Amino acid sequence: TGMENLTFRDLGVQEKHIEELLRMNIDVLFGEDESLLIVGQQVANEKRGRSDLVAVDQDGNLVLIEIKRDVDDIVHRSEAFEIQAIRYAAGLATLTEPDELVERVFAPYINERQQEFAGTELRAEEIADRHLKSFLEKNNATRTFNRQQRIIMVASDFDPQTLSAVAWLISNGVDISCVTMRPRRYNGQDFLDLE
Repeated sequence: TGMENLTFRDLGVQEKHIEELLRMNIDVLFGEDESLLIVGQQVANEKRGRSDLVAVDQDGNLVLIEIKRDVDDIVHRSEAFEIQAIRYAAGLATLTEPDELVERVFAPYINERQQEFAGTELRAEEIADRHLKSFLEKNNATRTFNRQQRIIMVASDFDPQTLSAVAWLISNGVDISCVTMRPRRYNGQDFLDLE
């Protein structure tokens, strides 16, 4: 039958499903080149917005991963996708100490996922603190914690306006990237194509 292009909507896949897939398999975005520690999911900011995933990279920078299912979900938003991401990243920039990240983001994340961190008598704050400190130490990133923030936007496609805005941001020194994650069907098998 050859290759068929699909949309997530065709497959009945919701944004939360993509978010969970990436949360559990974040290395699909980066391969072996980079290690990331997921520290937050659906993190609320002061304005009641919620960022999809928050991670720490090997340089100690906070990484905001924002997900939109299909290009329609980007185009029909009241606020541009990249503006929303910048707003959330600006909120992450205020976290200057690992302890703040533990308290405001990572410990609540662990609290909601107790079963994933089972087998310990430690409180969520202690687990978060140990995981984060260990990750930063292993990568020699303790002193460079959150000096910069990164934005990764994930969708099955991007509209030209978003791509143009992102290209301009990159040319002006903002660490932002677009990753397309497209569902495809080949000989009856479904798989994801990342670019």
